[in-house]
Amino acid sequence: MSLQGPKTAEWFGRANKALVNGVSSGFRYWGDEDTLVIDRGEGAYAFDMDGKRYIDYQLGFGPIILGHGYQPVVDAVAEAASRGTVFAMTTAIEVQAAEAMRDAIPWMDALRFTNTGTEATMHAIRLARAVTGRDLIVKFEGAYHGAHDYVGYSTAGAPVGNLGSRRSPVPFEVSSGVPSTIRDYIRIAPFNDLEFMERLFQSDGHRIAAIIAEPVLGNVFGLMPQDGYMEGLRAITEEWGSMLIFDEVKTGFRMGLGGAAEYFGIVPDIGTYAKSMGNGYPIAAIGGRQEVMSAWAEGGVMQAGTYSGNSIGAAATVATIAELSTGAPYAQIDKVGNALMTGLAKICADHSEPASIIGIPSMFSVFFGDTELKEYRDTTGHDEDLYEEVVLGMINRGVMPCDDAKEPWFISSAHSDEDVAETLTAFEDALVDARS
Repeated sequence: MSLQGPKTAEWFGRANKALVNGVSSGFRYWGDEDTLVIDRGEGAYAFDMDGKRYIDYQLGFGPIILGHGYQPVVDAVAEAASRGTVFAMTTAIEVQAAEAMRDAIPWMDALRFTNTGTEATMHAIRLARAVTGRDLIVKFEGAYHGAHDYVGYSTAGAPVGNLGSRRSPVPFEVSSGVPSTIRDYIRIAPFNDLEFMERLFQSDGHRIAAIIAEPVLGNVFGLMPQDGYMEGLRAITEEWGSMLIFDEVKTGFRMGLGGAAEYFGIVPDIGTYAKSMGNGYPIAAIGGRQEVMSAWAEGGVMQAGTYSGNSIGAAATVATIAELSTGAPYAQIDKVGNALMTGLAKICADHSEPASIIGIPSMFSVFFGDTELKEYRDTTGHDEDLYEEVVLGMINRGVMPCDDAKEPWFISSAHSDEDVAETLTAFEDALVDARS
């Protein structure tokens, strides 16, 4: 049965004639019968063109942390737009946004704005290479760092069977159109294995510019690092004079005001931020220690962007951080997220369905299987077919997580106790139907 009602189907037909597959990002395409067209969002809800309401746990793949159309942010953006959006110079609201970022993330000495997470990680990698004078970048299997060529290897869509030996992983190219020589500059590592990383650095440490790490694997069920793992990465990079880049595009402001760096108590050399920092408006940032960021001031390392620090994104950042700084949004997110994680686990146990709820209250996922998930290769123990069938059943009942379990459920401060109850009922009913 199609997820599209008649008006949504009509709008998707129009979209399909003007946009490739009817979408502007490949991850949004669910097939001609099931790709939705959204009319509007309100708080924790999204509404399709037929007016059907969904409890939204995709939240734009994570940016919406205060809820759709959150009025203080909308008002700040409207005020900024009325004063002009883009100038060939720094603006006052851009300065205020930078100050708000530094206040929220005390380890960050300096930063620059850009527009997307992809841009942020691209510039962070270039900066690390420039500062160290080295070329190699280490990334983790299953990690996604944006759509640029240097990180398009062994992401969460890569078949595990194509990753080679775990002891010496093969960089799996996830897209055509990438020059084959780029793989020479990438080293791939399994997550949560310090012994592997130590061996890698013994072999290539003198050539490694940086490890780029999602502190929580945002495209692998919200997988957390094991105790001591992040500390181990920090120690290894310091020993070898390499950079540690925290890709906090998803975890920044979602794991708390100071993000994953604050949560784990680890100070990286460079951090990248986007998504939740502007509650859905296009804004991103690259920040770091002064001795690293000064490479831009000294010249010779390119970083530029026409829309970087634009008034719309900057105003959204100031307003969003102001709201998050009160602590109230995080309290509500923790309450709702914990209730959902506990309730989902209980339903699975009640129905004798082997499952784990992985992640933290603000971003988590359901792993159907009895495998202990430590790294990306363990995802083969997940029952993808069951999960997809359950989620499609939930969407038909008006509750919308992503149909790919590797993409976590995201919680906003607009989600309520009533949403939790409706969600758990939809999950249980969909699970029963799927199992039968």
